[in-house]
Amino acid sequence: MVSETRRAAIRRFYKQARFAVDKIQLEVEALARLNSGQFWKIENGFTFPNDKERERLAKVLKVNEADLPAEQPVAKAS
Repeated sequence: MVSETRRAAIRRFYKQARFAVDKIQLEVEALARLNSGQFWKIENGFTFPNDKERERLAKVLKVNEADLPAEQPVAKAS
């Protein structure tokens, strides 16, 4: 389960990334080919994208895939 603090950080990240590309949730969802309501769940920290979804979201949001919040912290390469 995701703590409220972590959920708030996830929400903040996705919302800022979405605003930076001037998209609403439905546009991100369509461009990333996600199921209806899936991006809302991801943006609000209720679920995490799988590898293919992460790749598509990174392209749509114009961020590095490694910067997307992960279910488990991703070790950064040295």
